[in-house]
Amino acid sequence: MPDPKEMRPVYAERFLRSSLVGVCLLSLAGCAPAESVDGAQPDAGPLTAADYTAAAALLEGNVAGLVKNARVEPHWLGDTGRFWYRRDTEAGHEYVVFDAANGEKSRAFDHDAVAVAISEALELEEPLDGSSLALGTLALAEDLSSLKVDVGVGAEAQRVTCTLQPVSCAPAPADAAPADRLVSPDGRTAVVARDDNLHAIDVETGDERPLTTDGSPGLSWGKWPDTTLITIPRRKTDWPLPPYMTAWSPDSRTLIAARVDERRLPAMPFVEWVPTDGSRRPVVHNLHMPIAGDTDTLEIEFFAIDVETGTSVPIALPEGHQVNGLLDAGVLGWSTARGQAFIVVATPDAQSAALLRVDLVSGDAVPVIEETSAVRLETNTLMYNRPNIRLLGDGDEVVWYSDDSGWGHLYLHDAQTGELKGAITSGDWAVFDIHALDEEARQIYFTAGGREADRDPYYRHLYRASLEGGDPVLLTENDADHMIPADPIPLFTVLYGTAPGEPLVRPDLNLFIDTWSTVDQPPVTVLRSTRDGSIVAELERADASALYAAGWQAPVRQLVKAADGETDIATVYYAPARALPGGRHPVIDSAYGGPQVYVAPRNFMEAHMGRNPIGESALARLGFAVAVTDGRGTPGRGTAFRNAGYTEFTQVGIDDHIAAIRQLAEQHPEIDLERAGIYGWSWGGTFAAQAILSRPAFYDVSVSGAGVYDYAAIYPGFETMTGAPVYEDGSSKRTAPDEYPANWAPLDITALAGNLDGHLLLVYGDLDENVPPVQAFRLIDALVAANKPYDLLAMPNRTHGAAGEGYVIQRTWDYFVRHLHGMEPPRDVTVTNASVPLL
Repeated sequence: MPDPKEMRPVYAERFLRSSLVGVCLLSLAGCAPAESVDGAQPDAGPLTAADYTAAAALLEGNVAGLVKNARVEPHWLGDTGRFWYRRDTEAGHEYVVFDAANGEKSRAFDHDAVAVAISEALELEEPLDGSSLALGTLALAEDLSSLKVDVGVGAEAQRVTCTLQPVSCAPAPADAAPADRLVSPDGRTAVVARDDNLHAIDVETGDERPLTTDGSPGLSWGKWPDTTLITIPRRKTDWPLPPYMTAWSPDSRTLIAARVDERRLPAMPFVEWVPTDGSRRPVVHNLHMPIAGDTDTLEIEFFAIDVETGTSVPIALPEGHQVNGLLDAGVLGWSTARGQAFIVVATPDAQSAALLRVDLVSGDAVPVIEETSAVRLETNTLMYNRPNIRLLGDGDEVVWYSDDSGWGHLYLHDAQTGELKGAITSGDWAVFDIHALDEEARQIYFTAGGREADRDPYYRHLYRASLEGGDPVLLTENDADHMIPADPIPLFTVLYGTAPGEPLVRPDLNLFIDTWSTVDQPPVTVLRSTRDGSIVAELERADASALYAAGWQAPVRQLVKAADGETDIATVYYAPARALPGGRHPVIDSAYGGPQVYVAPRNFMEAHMGRNPIGESALARLGFAVAVTDGRGTPGRGTAFRNAGYTEFTQVGIDDHIAAIRQLAEQHPEIDLERAGIYGWSWGGTFAAQAILSRPAFYDVSVSGAGVYDYAAIYPGFETMTGAPVYEDGSSKRTAPDEYPANWAPLDITALAGNLDGHLLLVYGDLDENVPPVQAFRLIDALVAANKPYDLLAMPNRTHGAAGEGYVIQRTWDYFVRHLHGMEPPRDVTVTNASVPLL
């Protein structure tokens, strides 16, 4: 199976960042000085291989795990208020049980005895060490009398079961279903997509029967369409996945399933120039992938299938509406007694959305809640987090998320009639994520930002509110980011092969686990009361000493003014950690700028483990001043902030980035505004190219990776951010191959090629389905036509995940060193993902 990190869209990763400014405001372990570790910057002079080695040591992949006990992942032992978790020790790991009733923490089992027993049971050549026990998937019985564990990784993992009193272990068969099967809630039936149809498998006997028989090539049940952007890796690795957009009802009687029609889609060729099988002839991968304006597009029909009889009925979606491909068939809840499913649908431009109540017998779909917008509608402030919609009871009520008021808030509706019962939350602040519902007490728990005065609006705070409305109760008083993660969307759970963790918020136990930190304060984890937020016990204080020893320096986060001079925006500054002759340092804008996520770090973990872009600390170690900014046009605030400049919000964002950097330069005299660079990947690549081409007086150097430069030459799906294309006849469909949508002209970066006055490095992977190589070539063609010099880094056999490869990182460093520092980069070094061996 391929590395999930390589498969996932880079912009779909977690970019939830924000934090405090300046000095240590909390009494936390491991608070480091603002300057370099030894109190002085390294000597000025030309950069050497040793500098690259020191910088590479700070890359995200190389600092992973250096902060010990950064979080607590609980495994609750029933409803007792006890839970176990794995904690880091100097030697390795240990497994402990915490009892909320008495505050006692103890080892969950005899580690030495279990290590010996597992080693003997599996006849391991290298016995496990009880002092550094690191087990894979582990399950403990509620009474702590037994455990089962997978030892090893992936296909090599071996299942072991152990009794703990006394300790005795034996090999056991794995009980996990194959990855291509979707198992029913009662565990009795699995459904699999094979030969264009769905098949039901009896889990106990293995007997198989067809659920559908009318599938055919191009018209397939449960097939992952090529527009999911993972087709080539799946073909090359036989990557098993469960049926696409298929969901079980809670009573295991009904499936909602998708039939995917790709028959009329034109081919999009991808050329594998250097085949990985060792052959010499390039391989062409033809994918069924439309581009914007095509008359023929992907069609997906949904059906309700009675699993016992195999009968199915089509679900009648409203005309022009579609199900979000990030969700399990769009299903957000069920009513077993009424035989209903609740599905969210929207138009491609997200200007109209509805919650449908679907009759599972007839397939009739009735809009219960309908909403429209002149810009776009969202179900969460972040596109890749689970929708903030929850069904209550057995389909009686529904919590609905809307930003119609100008801010994202929660509302209670009757789930059968759609009647609005009232606002659960309101005000000039934003709800982030729902984390728990206590239906008996009629209370909801959610994170939000911007409600507390004089605090960073991006900080997550946990609140409790009544479903009937009223003032929410703040449960996390510390002025910091409370790192309660959102539930992932179902698509990512499938692609990453990871199940959601157990809940941190347990209203039934009156407990929740809270981890908080800032960009310069390591995490503290406590157990709190859901009644008033009071601390029941401190669980862990993170130890960041190994990170500091690697040379890492904490950045500074602050709010500055946007280009309009009024709006607060967040920026994080990584000061240069390497002296240069003259004491002045080029500044680099680490950019993303898309409307899906925000990227400026807001807590300690994000400050050193950023995902897109990566390497801010490493660039600082090479003598650059680095800024990460969330300008207008990005999420997490009100709709006026998010929609600023729509549909040309990238231009607004660029102006905000420049404004932030200028304000940083007023505070930090080491910043040299005459030498400014920018880099980004995916949407950040778009942003970086547009920045140097539209603001050539400010940006001198740009590294643009996997950027979209011409929206009219890429698959549909950007309409929620760009608006639907409008062609000459007023429709969203081309009438001629060369017709261009007039309303997208301001978004065409290739039209700006003649403005290039600095240095531009374009990077792309030839098997990148997320942003196909045609995008790079369209900008290259425009640069050639404008007689503009450019640089190119083509990565054979690479997908959208190439941004984190050592070679791409090193060539990015070289480009900035050469064109901003005016130095020749060292040649006797190789940057790798995990280490930097000198040649």
